[in-house]
Amino acid sequence: MSNEVLGIVIDSSPLDIVIEVQDVRTFEKNKSFLQVGQYIKILDGNSKHIISSISNVKAIHQLDKDNNPYFRFNIHTQPVGMLNSDGVFKRGNMTLPVPTEPAYIVSESDMYKIFNGNGNYNFQFGKLIQNNEINLMIDGNKFFSKHVGVVGSTGSGKSSTVAKLLQKSVGIEDNINTNKEDQKNSHIIIFDIHSEYASAFFLREEEKFNLNILDVNNIILPYWLMNSEELEDMFIESNESNSHNQVSQFRRAVILNKKNTTRI
Repeated sequence: MSNEVLGIVIDSSPLDIVIEVQDVRTFEKNKSFLQVGQYIKILDGNSKHIISSISNVKAIHQLDKDNNPYFRFNIHTQPVGMLNSDGVFKRGNMTLPVPTEPAYIVSESDMYKIFNGNGNYNFQFGKLIQNNEINLMIDGNKFFSKHVGVVGSTGSGKSSTVAKLLQKSVGIEDNINTNKEDQKNSHIIIFDIHSEYASAFFLREEEKFNLNILDVNNIILPYWLMNSEELEDMFIESNESNSHNQVSQFRRAVILNKKNTTRI
């Protein structure tokens, strides 16, 4: 990708930086890079570039002095970070470009600098949709320390996505345990309500991967973990006419048993 100027900034705000492309030939030449979700690089006047995501592209029809029709284009973008002169990308930015600052198409080398990982950004989340050759790297510690939701319609691949993320986190790659020599696998608990995930973590014995599956056939739940209401729901039929007598005797038996049982 050349350093040819795409257009200039005509409006600048924290949520919307507008770039005007006045030349139809320039727009047509770069049309494939101007889709919603693609990225633009904008000079901020201090040898740094603001990276901005395209949110809207608008064509404006006008007439020249001879009443001949022509188009100019406004590209609305949202700033996401800063690429400094050393090629280091940081989220957020302290400044905004002023009008007339030039804008450029983000090159492939710039995309590598932004997404391919540095420092704490060392966990591969997936591939970049704009370029499948570039790994999308995130800060794994921050990602797994937050609440995360995976949503989608039935059959869209939610379970497969979750399974792949968990495989990457514990070091499973192509049915190989990449951590077997170090034994430093992460410990993960999965509440597999619909029995979807077990097959994703079965490895050959020589891979030294520990998988413990607890189901109704082998789980042992100590009664003292449950409160009174949970125990009553399990052992007493509330529809029976004398259930109140059963509840009374049951509670007495539980209390006596707890008093007579020493737990370590």
